[in-house]
Amino acid sequence: MGTGGIGERLNRLRRCCGFDRNELRRDVDRAQWLIGLVLLAGCAVVAALVSVRVGQDVYGAGVRTEHREAATLRRVEATVTAAEEQVSGRQVTVTWTDATGARRTAGYLTWRAAAVGARLHVWAGPQGVRDDPPRTHARTISDTAAYELGALSAVGLTFGGLYTLVRRRCDRLRDERWDAALAGLDRHSIGP
Repeated sequence: MGTGGIGERLNRLRRCCGFDRNELRRDVDRAQWLIGLVLLAGCAVVAALVSVRVGQDVYGAGVRTEHREAATLRRVEATVTAAEEQVSGRQVTVTWTDATGARRTAGYLTWRAAAVGARLHVWAGPQGVRDDPPRTHARTISDTAAYELGALSAVGLTFGGLYTLVRRRCDRLRDERWDAALAGLDRHSIGP
């Protein structure tokens, strides 16, 4: 590794980031680095805050849905009484007997093949019937992670876009200054 101490390493990092008295560095270079560092720090702070907030909201909503579905959905064996092909799946009507002994009928949209007279296991609740079981905690965790990752990506892309605009503006300023410096060289006479 390196032979220098911590102070020398920090000094090297400072120079690498453009904070030195190098005559070849212009003010626009230093301004770009400073704005870049500020945007990086802002991105870290905003990303942390947004990620925590999104995670709390998604996780809380997922847990509430878990509890509600676990309390209201019951697995029942139902008989298919009608099945009709739709553009987005198959509309199936089923009948079953609920816990009180009453006969119930409901329809739902599914991708599964279901013929009239077939016996299916479905989940019945106050909102009707469906194929999929109640929400699991694993799904809540995966949804939370996915939404947090999406939030982090959105924040990162936003700050990255801001830095790209700063970089373009600084590049334009550098080009203008180079053009002005080269134009000044053309006016000097060379020779005897």
